[in-house]
Amino acid sequence: MGSKILGFIGYIIIVILIVAATPLALPKLLGMQAYNVISGSMEPTLSVGSIVYVKPVNFIELQEGDVIAFNAGASVVTHRITNIDADDMLITTKGDANEGEDFTPVAYTNVIGKVVAYFPFIGNVAAMFSDTAGKIGAGLLLIIGVILSNAGEKKRKPAEDEEKSTKKTATGRINPKMILALGLVIVMGSLGGFMYIFMGYSKSNTLYASLNEEYVELVVEEESGWEDTVDVDIAALQQINPDVAGWLYIEGTDVSYPIMYSGDDEAYLRTTIDHEHATAGSIFLEGYNLPDFSDSHNIIYGHNMRNLSMFGTLKYYKSDENYINEHKYFQIITEDAKMRYEIFSYFDTEAASWVYAVPYSDSEEFGDYISELLKKSYMGQETDIPKVTSSDKVVTLSTCSTTGMRFTVHGVLVETLSTN
Repeated sequence: MGSKILGFIGYIIIVILIVAATPLALPKLLGMQAYNVISGSMEPTLSVGSIVYVKPVNFIELQEGDVIAFNAGASVVTHRITNIDADDMLITTKGDANEGEDFTPVAYTNVIGKVVAYFPFIGNVAAMFSDTAGKIGAGLLLIIGVILSNAGEKKRKPAEDEEKSTKKTATGRINPKMILALGLVIVMGSLGGFMYIFMGYSKSNTLYASLNEEYVELVVEEESGWEDTVDVDIAALQQINPDVAGWLYIEGTDVSYPIMYSGDDEAYLRTTIDHEHATAGSIFLEGYNLPDFSDSHNIIYGHNMRNLSMFGTLKYYKSDENYINEHKYFQIITEDAKMRYEIFSYFDTEAASWVYAVPYSDSEEFGDYISELLKKSYMGQETDIPKVTSSDKVVTLSTCSTTGMRFTVHGVLVETLSTN
């Protein structure tokens, strides 16, 4: 009797995992992408934790009122269309819960597709299966389910097995072994996915470590001036890939990466300097910026990786109040100059917020923008904050936030050294 109960529990675990995985697997077969809603900007229509299904759509098929998913830097945003500029193929969007329209119109090239279906709560399940820990947990549960279901099977004579199998087939019952086989397929797929992610992390770490070793010279002596702390052979890196716009180094940290620029925010989202696919992708400059960092406001994107690579350590600025005191400067090195920036603001914001407006110029509007950056900042009053005006150059470092928002760090150019 006990073995039958164990077997029943095992089958229940397997069936639950199969049902839970279906909302992710089935849409892909139908040519759709599934996304988890992680902010409340579209409430009450799309609540946090919902799953949305997005299908590619032609520009002429889009209408005001449609909900679309689009790339915004290193993020995917789902908002409603409020206006369409057919001549320039620009789309104005707005979150239903937001007071105003999104600051920057969306170019059609950044549109992933139209939301064709959505369901509440299921997005949380999707997030669990998309997460590395979730995949491992699901795989372990499935293995437990398989073990329990096997433990529940009694030893039977071949003749009896054949007779019972025939009866079950005749009555149309599902053969438990079919469930086991399907469960094993999912287990292998989960393990394969985990190995793929692990190998991707390892590959990215190896790549960037080799770039730092071969093309970067870092000096950690305290008596050295900032201009002597790091030297980068940009010309040699551009031989590997001409899209290298410069090198980013946050002083006193492991954030030391090439900055890519292609004019397309998707190009290096999951692609490395050597054109290989990688979950970590690359650090890259906003497509609407000029590649020489001459704009009044430049945005640099990077993934918030769980192994703390890329922009994974930016979170320390808000979790450790003393972190800013030891890491208040970052450098951008190009072929022509070394530029040092001092951090004056950091905070969480919406993925399609006013923060991502570029390029700006020396104007009253840019002055108002800077004032908002200072007003929203998490930096305490005791922190020595540099004075920033509309005539200054500002660089924003942007990454995903664990709050479902985006975390941005803003620095002002304080020193420039020509390297020619």
